Amino acid sequence: MKATFFKYLLLVITGSAFVFSCVKKTTYNTVPEIEYQAFYPYVGDSADIQVKFTDGDGDIGVAEGDSTKTFWVNYYYKDTVTNKYIGYYRPFENDTLKTGYIVKAPSDSYKGKPISGEISVRLQQMRHSKKIKNIKYVIYLFDAKGNKSNVLTTPEIILQ
Repeated sequence: MKATFFKYLLLVITGSAFVFSCVKKTTYNTVPEIEYQAFYPYVGDSADIQVKFTDGDGDIGVAEGDSTKTFWVNYYYKDTVTNKYIGYYRPFENDTLKTGYIVKAPSDSYKGKPISGEISVRLQQMRHSKKIKNIKYVIYLFDAKGNKSNVLTTPEIILQ
């Protein structure tokens, strides 16, 4: 009876070891990578933009109370004369419209571990004029070590 029990126990342990040894750990580059997910316009002129992200060492976001902006969205609109996308120029800042957002670190401790997820931000003003119907955004993300993600350009977004 004991011999049969130990045979089954040995079989279960061996089978479990075999199954779990085949499971590969998820690994990502330690430089964040982002991918466009979705754009959700709302009544008025605000919208949500979502991107997927991965980071190999889990240092995405800032601690509670930290006001460091780590997620950047640059706005471009289609010029109806040239049919080219141009950045909206802000003369007071001598730069194009670029908005930074604070991404909070996850509440769980992911430092040093691979992490993936989604970031969604609310664009309070998605365009500088309601006459603008075609827009794009250029987006990038920084991690806590200052590594800059890939720079992504959204597909053309056509508004009503």
